[in-house]
Amino acid sequence: TAVADNAALTQDDDLVLSLTVAYCAVLGQLVQGHPLDALISDRLMKLVKTGDLPFHAVTRENLQPPRPGDPDPPRAGRFASPDALLSPAYMAAAAADPDVRIEPAWKVSLVYGMPCAIYHQLPAAYYLAARFRDDFESAVLHAVNGGGQNQARAILTGALVGAQTGLSGIPWRFTDGLARGTDLLELAERLAEQAEGELKA
Repeated sequence: TAVADNAALTQDDDLVLSLTVAYCAVLGQLVQGHPLDALISDRLMKLVKTGDLPFHAVTRENLQPPRPGDPDPPRAGRFASPDALLSPAYMAAAAADPDVRIEPAWKVSLVYGMPCAIYHQLPAAYYLAARFRDDFESAVLHAVNGGGQNQARAILTGALVGAQTGLSGIPWRFTDGLARGTDLLELAERLAEQAEGELKA
């Protein structure tokens, strides 16, 4: 995919590449209006089965094991494991479960880790984006206040929540005064119009 090719310019680790592609697939689902919920991984696995996502998967529907005698799917050009596609649903389920609380929410960085490695960043971003799906400010502030590699966590979280709230859900003071802010907002609006046109087609 284009995402994997672009990420491969600076990364050569298959785990990092698979997590990057999975994140972009989740982001794409949110842009299309799908929720970040416990079913998102099921939707992503359907895209694997149709060949739209480059992951290897031997499981059947609902992650059931293959039947005896089922042939292995081809591995060429595919990531060895779909685990990166399965994780977002677990974080979304945790965010929705009243028996699983991370309080205050910025402590998600302690739960999943503060280092910059993507496998620490994404679980926290998925959790915050699911928990604060309609509250851009809270999601981003908890991502920042978690410390550690907070800039990356906030960027990843902000993209996920912004895809759910749309531009109107982002407080004006977060965009007002940005360097080239007007240009960036116009670009975002053009991109949204283009995406909407593609969805209708």
